[in-house]
Amino acid sequence: MSENETFKKHYVAVIGGSIAGSEAANLLAESGFKVVVFEMNKLPYGKIEDGLPNWHVNLRDRQIKEIDRKLAHPNITFVPNTKIGKDIQFLDLLNNWGFSAIIIANGAWCDRRLTIPAIEQFLDKELVYQNPFIYWFNHKHEHDYNGHNYFLRDNTVVIGGGLASLDVVKIVMIELVKKQLYLDKGIDVDLFTLEKEGIPKVLAAHGITFEELNIGKAKLVYRRTAKYMPLKSPKDHTKESIEAAQKVSEKLLNKYLEKYAFEFIPLAIPVGFKEENGKLVAVVFQNVSLESGRIIPVENSFFELETAMLIASIGSVPEQISGLNYEWGTLKMKEPEGYRVAGFNNVFAVGNAVTGRGNIQESKKHGKQMTEKIIDEHLTNDALENWLTNFNSQIINDVDDQVLTISKQISKQQIQPIASIESMLQKVAEIHKNNNYTTYQNWVEKNIPIRLEQL
Repeated sequence: MSENETFKKHYVAVIGGSIAGSEAANLLAESGFKVVVFEMNKLPYGKIEDGLPNWHVNLRDRQIKEIDRKLAHPNITFVPNTKIGKDIQFLDLLNNWGFSAIIIANGAWCDRRLTIPAIEQFLDKELVYQNPFIYWFNHKHEHDYNGHNYFLRDNTVVIGGGLASLDVVKIVMIELVKKQLYLDKGIDVDLFTLEKEGIPKVLAAHGITFEELNIGKAKLVYRRTAKYMPLKSPKDHTKESIEAAQKVSEKLLNKYLEKYAFEFIPLAIPVGFKEENGKLVAVVFQNVSLESGRIIPVENSFFELETAMLIASIGSVPEQISGLNYEWGTLKMKEPEGYRVAGFNNVFAVGNAVTGRGNIQESKKHGKQMTEKIIDEHLTNDALENWLTNFNSQIINDVDDQVLTISKQISKQQIQPIASIESMLQKVAEIHKNNNYTTYQNWVEKNIPIRLEQL
């Protein structure tokens, strides 16, 4: 493209380069817009890389390949290691960089916090949240990993009730069994085998009982009963569909319990804790009942679970960016479009930034329902990954619909002055220089981490 043509184009900033962001950027690029994707991490893969447990090898590799294909478009410039709101202030990006529009597509990385008073004093000691926990699990094998290290304990308590919490409790049990098999029996079993075959089957193959390992089982505590876990979405809002989905959720949980040897405690909410010598030693729960779907605390009915590790897996929301308006943890949107951010004419949002949903495995509004195949095939990777692929495809379809409308709105904007575009390109070049960035392909090849399955 000639220099003259460069300055006749709309430039659009996309914040976040994962599933929604890469799709939005690629669609705009295909339509002739110039796009700059700002990514806070080295690589743009989001929860595909850092939030999906690393035994999902095939799904991860397929999704990464698709993101790479989209972001390699010649009209897209990728800017790594740049967090909007920290490295660049949002209002500065909006008002001073020369972009015709900004699309928010940042993922949901902020864990919902526990409401137990003073519990945060144990953070990253006895208290762990889901997102950093899975990040550690996925990257701890890397030689240059410098993040927090977690040491798993017997009788770990996990609070949650969605698919992400099941991933967390699976990790705990797989890691504990793997370690104990090696230390006590001299048997080295890789986590991929334990995840696929299940703990009882692996132990039986070696003539070992679970009791021999002397492991305190992890406990998953949920405020409702198994049938209310969001593991299967109903086809519609009819009573029959809802009841059928609830039965599948119960069956799915039972399969998890059988395969990964943890305990499930329903109808309880955390309300307090006990400590000794500055360490968390127990969590206090209150029993609850369900009345017409509402959670009602049972008066004077409490119990304690002794634990040296508490993992909270109660949902994630996108991190709030200073300069934008939020309601109930999600971006405030203009009505009725649902894609334009309130307070601005040229700021839009897609994906988790709009929905506030953080788990790529969970969606009621988007995504297709899990099928009985997941149950019947005992949660094999292929079955679950097929559902996840369908869900991510639905995200892409939703983004396509949004971006088609957004692109029409952007086209109505005035192209920024040449001086503004020149300044923006210079700023981007400076970030690239500081990161030794040349091309997208070279950057990915240089920074892709070593995979556990390669070791």
